[in-house]
This record gives sequence, C-alpha cells and structure tokens, in this order.
Amino acid sequence: MAIRIPSQKKLTYYDTAGGGVSNDAWTSAASGGTGAGHTNLVKDLSILNRYGLEHTTRDGTPLVYRVRVTLHGMTFSGTGPTAEGFRGVRTQDGSKYYASDESDDDVIIRTSGDGFTTIKCDGVQNNWVILQASKRFHAAREKMFSDAGITKSSRGKYSHTIRYNYNGASDAWLTPVDANSGPFNGGTWDVSTLSYGSDGSFQLGLVGSGDDEETNAFSGTYMSIGHAYLLSRNNQSADTNPQADETPAKYSVLNKMLAGAGLVQYEKSADVIDEARGEQDNPPYEVLDISDSGDIDHDITEPVELGRVAVELGAVSKSMVIDVPFGIMDVRLQHYSQNDDNETYDPVWGVELLKISEMTG
Repeated sequence: MAIRIPSQKKLTYYDTAGGGVSNDAWTSAASGGTGAGHTNLVKDLSILNRYGLEHTTRDGTPLVYRVRVTLHGMTFSGTGPTAEGFRGVRTQDGSKYYASDESDDDVIIRTSGDGFTTIKCDGVQNNWVILQASKRFHAAREKMFSDAGITKSSRGKYSHTIRYNYNGASDAWLTPVDANSGPFNGGTWDVSTLSYGSDGSFQLGLVGSGDDEETNAFSGTYMSIGHAYLLSRNNQSADTNPQADETPAKYSVLNKMLAGAGLVQYEKSADVIDEARGEQDNPPYEVLDISDSGDIDHDITEPVELGRVAVELGAVSKSMVIDVPFGIMDVRLQHYSQNDDNETYDPVWGVELLKISEMTG
C-alpha cells in the first residue's frame, strides 16, 4: 500500500524556556511552551497538514519517518549568541576574526571549537522485536474492540491505529511554532488506551522500564511494548546447543570402536569436541531471565541515539538526516564552552520530512 506523503513537510521548533538550556549538561527541549523533550512528528505534521497521520500502517507495522534536522546557531529573531566564547573570536592562518564589539587591539585567540551548541535525538530501536511488538499489540487492540462488540464504523475516525507514548503514560509533547515564534494551537491528540479482562486501562510506549508479568498480574498505566512482546513468546536459551554440552564423552570406547563405520555422530578429536561444545553457541544479544522478576530494565527497553549535530561560533546552521521509528523522538540540547562562558540563547531547530517507509525489522 502506498504511503501518503504530506505536502507541508517542514516544522520549526523554538526552545522558549528563556535561557533554560544548560551549559555542560543535556537539557530536555521545550518548544511552543510545552514538552519535556518528547517530539511527536506524527502529531505535528497532522496539525499543519490538517489530516491524521499515523504511527503505523493499518496492520500495525511501524512507520519510519526519515527527516532532516537542522540546528541554527542563532536566536529566533536572527541575532547571535551573547557569550563571548560562542561568538567565535579567533585567528586562523594570519586572518583575524572579531566579535562585533572588538577592535584590532583586543583580538582574542580561540580554538574553532571553543563554544558550541549540540542537539541530540534519541528514539526506539529499529529491529524485528519492535516490529512484531507493534503488530501484536495492534492485533490485541482490534480483538479488544471485537470482543466488546464495537465495530470499526462505530469508532472514531482516527482510532484505527495505535497512538503511542515515548516513555510514559500521557506523554507531554513539544509544540511546533509558526513564523512569528507562536505555538500552533492544533486540536486534540489523545493517546490510545487498552484494557483486558477486569483490569484497569493502560497506554503503550516505545522505551522505558517493562513490567513484571511473571509474579503478578499487570495493573499499571504504561507498558513498554518491546519488553512485553519478549515476555509473550518462547525465550531463546542462553546456550543454543545444550544437548551437546556434556555428551558424547570425548573418549567414548564405543565411538572409538565404531570409528569409520559411519555409525556414530562424532569421530573427531577431543579438541574439536571442545570447540563444538563451547564456541559460538551463545546469542550475541541479551537473553531475558524471567526468573529474575525484579529485573524490568533490559537492552530492549533502552533508547538508541538517532543522531546529533553541533553548531559552533554562532550564526551557523548544520543538518543531519535521521530515521525516526513511529515518528517519535526525544530531543535534548546543550551549550558548551571550554572557557565556561555562560551562554543563554534559546536554540531554534527545524525538521523537514523526507520520506515515510514501513519498518522492515
């Protein structure tokens, strides 16, 4: 099925925290007066294109949003950083570069990376576990409605796929801004709620701690889909050839007597048997130990970095192209200066949609 690409592809975000971006530490981005770093491109593109985009296809396959993220080393009004180290005074190959308030008599020599601002984007892992988790929860939600006698035609127009959180129930999202830095009003973006049996309702998210589903019934308000999916299926053993770990014996008399007759499985030396028993028989990925019910943080619950880019010396814009599964990412910002200049300008960054494709796992 062809994926509809919206015509309004560009979004602008402006951290309006008023100097809230930290020097020397990551700060969760805010834009349009809202958010704690969590960016829902599906929501924001829906606002500007005036129709409902989705995190997944109608069978639950996650959609991956390829975007170009551009960080601008200037304020929204177009002025540069205020701190000296971020204004980028330096000498290079005998040519002198000045801040606006400096003369030839007070040139300061700096390195090219003395002051810079970085934007960092994280998201859920793009792998077969997340792909299958999304499809299974889509099927579970459809069954939930079917069991309750609720037809598709009686559900809301925008209720045919799951709307996800990032790492907690009822996530707070950033808001894109217009050309005058004001937030777009948008409409209502309600996240999908699921329930089963007589248990309470809960929402789904992409990263964050899982839940102990072995020693107690789930009763929370948030479920991490990758972890929940792995707990729903047969687990891969930490040893993939346990049947050959101890037998046959290295010096089996019967095997030696039958050697060459084609009647025994192993006719090799003791060293080769050792290699067969112990080499390359362990999965290269983490295997969940369900017996440790208190361990609900695993590799599959952790976010991955989608990309980062830094701008230095002010009045510079730099871009990166990243793939954002489900169109949801966590955005953080940081100012840094080797001279500990305390920069307070509020960064501006843009996101341009390039492509939407199905996750392949």
